[in-house]
Amino acid sequence: MASHARPGWLARCLTSLGQLDYPAFEIVVAADAASIEALDPHPLRGAIRVVTVEGGNISVTRNAGIRASGGEWIAFLDDDAVAEPTWLTHYMDAAALLDVPALVGFVRGRNGISYQSAVASVDAEGETHTEHAGDGVAFVPSLKTGRALKLVGTNCLIRRDILLSVGGFDPAYRFFMDDTDLSIRLARAGHVAGVAPLAQVHHAFAPSGRRTRLRAPLDLTEVGRSTAIFAHRYRGAPPDEIKERLFQRERQRLVAHMVRGTCEPRDIAPRMATLEAGWREGAVLSPPYPEPIRAEGTFRRSACVALGHRVITARLFGRRAAILRAARIVAEGGRASVFSFSATSIRHRVRFLRPGIWVQTGGQFGRSLRSGPAFRWCSFADRVREEIRRVALLRGIGETAYFPDMATKGSRGIAAPRAAPEANSKHGTRGQL
Repeated sequence: MASHARPGWLARCLTSLGQLDYPAFEIVVAADAASIEALDPHPLRGAIRVVTVEGGNISVTRNAGIRASGGEWIAFLDDDAVAEPTWLTHYMDAAALLDVPALVGFVRGRNGISYQSAVASVDAEGETHTEHAGDGVAFVPSLKTGRALKLVGTNCLIRRDILLSVGGFDPAYRFFMDDTDLSIRLARAGHVAGVAPLAQVHHAFAPSGRRTRLRAPLDLTEVGRSTAIFAHRYRGAPPDEIKERLFQRERQRLVAHMVRGTCEPRDIAPRMATLEAGWREGAVLSPPYPEPIRAEGTFRRSACVALGHRVITARLFGRRAAILRAARIVAEGGRASVFSFSATSIRHRVRFLRPGIWVQTGGQFGRSLRSGPAFRWCSFADRVREEIRRVALLRGIGETAYFPDMATKGSRGIAAPRAAPEANSKHGTRGQL
């Protein structure tokens, strides 16, 4: 995990990693000193390796973590994201199935249900193209010539020796285009990447000096700078043409925020000026390709939570009690998900609460998937079963026994534990992360 000046988000992310069911992984946090110090009260503080990196350059920070890591594979997760409990297990299953050195998983957006990113490719112009998302099974996509599978920085897995050999992330990209550049370099070095659809994380887009909590841009300097560096390095199209597309896209994004009321009309010109300043800075730079990274770390296993997942269901009036019950389960070292639905057609939302609880709320008759109807009649019990089935493979939920009174008294399902993966099985020492 790479982080800068967001200690609260970092702690939340770390909590999710403490619930992973994979038996052989280590946690490396690369962050500024203040953020690392803020982790002192966290229950996992003694189980993680920390690397202090100041300055906020995401590529430099990630490379420091790469250098300190000791596993055979390196998985990346942003500090404003949380991982599903089976995240690494699904990655390693996909790696064994496909025998490729790099994988990308799916990312869910702010509502915890819709996908923020699934399968996409990038080209030498820096453009992103949506690709076929498959059917849930790990696969290697067929891409057009000149395109590379996009390894999104908030959720990807790369074999450590390969990552070291290509120099990791390029420090020239302080923010933005860093993962696009790495994807292109890996592809041009002959390394095939695959897709692990069930290796999923939830990404919240935390506020920063570059964007508001509603994702409205505040400063586009790094966007302009990184795009200019990329355009002049790869020259997939004339840089002026790439610049024109970039500026048109960013202006449209700002106007859309203005229409939604998340920025003011007077904000557009000064923010576009930061984009221009960034482009001018990047256009005169000719940074060399990164040199291979020298490995320094040795593997240090982090403890994983005992397998199994408790499911608690509740109507609206029983939600608070259900969350408190789930908190007790987590405090005792377990995992828990709460499914709490009101007798309405409110859209569904999934949140990961900081104690380590997964909570899905919404209306019994409401939509969870965007493709679903806005209203449909169903019983409370049927809706609960449907939503549990939707996330069972991600959450590690097995056969669920429902109590007959759950539709009237508002609680109580218990999920049987999944079969535990053996540390010396196919996930053994070759599968250290």
